[in-house]
Amino acid sequence: MRVEVLPGMTNVLWFPVERRARPALALLRDIAPDVREVLNLAEAFGLEAPVPDLRERTDAATAEHILNQVPTSGAQRGPALRDLEAPVIERALAACRAAHDASVDAAEAQQVLLRARTAGHFWVEPLRERAEQVTELAAQLLLVAHARAEEAEGVARAVGLARRREAWTPRDVAAEMDELIAAHRAAG
Repeated sequence: MRVEVLPGMTNVLWFPVERRARPALALLRDIAPDVREVLNLAEAFGLEAPVPDLRERTDAATAEHILNQVPTSGAQRGPALRDLEAPVIERALAACRAAHDASVDAAEAQQVLLRARTAGHFWVEPLRERAEQVTELAAQLLLVAHARAEEAEGVARAVGLARRREAWTPRDVAAEMDELIAAHRAAG
């Protein structure tokens, strides 16, 4: 098991409870990559930027699948919806964990390279190549994690509407933002 010390601390260890927690959408939202970081890394490494409407596409495809494949009522509806949502969330969580692990590996490789350079070692080139490879892999895995998280959010929205027996409508980002602003103003 990897031991991680909190930044700026020498006697505080981080225990990754999200590795032991039950897979859930709330956990995914806690550990999903920040889209700003994802876009910056994609640009920095010359990687293809994430699909901007992946969540909406997945939401629509899932809603269509629910309409055509999931029973409209009965005892099988709940398990069918759960079976549709759970694997997508688990895949997204696994991708986020892999991206985090790769990020830690990249940071460690960069530290090893820095120590070797400052110590004046002659065999810096293999360390530099390894650090670059691990860092690029971390960036790629972060893009994958972002895509999986967006897919999970899309599936979760369609499944949530189906559970509440609400009619599916395309997501309206502007209306959602207006609702959030109104709720924030009402809260004081």
